[in-house]
Amino acid sequence: MAKLGEEQKKELKGKRFLLIRNQESLDEDALGQLETLRAEFEDLGTAWLLKEALRNIYSMTYDSATARLAFELWCGKAAASGIACLKTMAKTIRSHIGGILGYWRHGSFTNASHEGFNNKIGWLTRQAYGHRDEEYLHLKIYGLPHLATRRDL
Repeated sequence: MAKLGEEQKKELKGKRFLLIRNQESLDEDALGQLETLRAEFEDLGTAWLLKEALRNIYSMTYDSATARLAFELWCGKAAASGIACLKTMAKTIRSHIGGILGYWRHGSFTNASHEGFNNKIGWLTRQAYGHRDEEYLHLKIYGLPHLATRRDL
């Protein structure tokens, strides 16, 4: 945005969610606006297409060998796009491909539940700041799955 002129900035203002949302979640009007943006801003259009292609790898591949091939093709296209952020992402995917393919090797299992639990532990330790009873903190951690971390307003 910093490199764009005032007219182009006005054109892009408020359109970020068109690029972030999934293609199937957009209505006809939003799809039309997205097509206009893709035609006007070539790099954004390329980035959006590669985002959708990356999403499709997860929905269309059923084994790790096919996923590996799909990721390699995607990384090649990202590197050829000439967009610095996509090149960096391709490099990251290539360096972590073993862990990424674990999704297919282990029955579409992710670590999302572990990440959520770790966030709850972090929340609990922030709430207990200043308390010195470490044993009580451990008991509270065991009780976290049953603890609501939100308050109803």
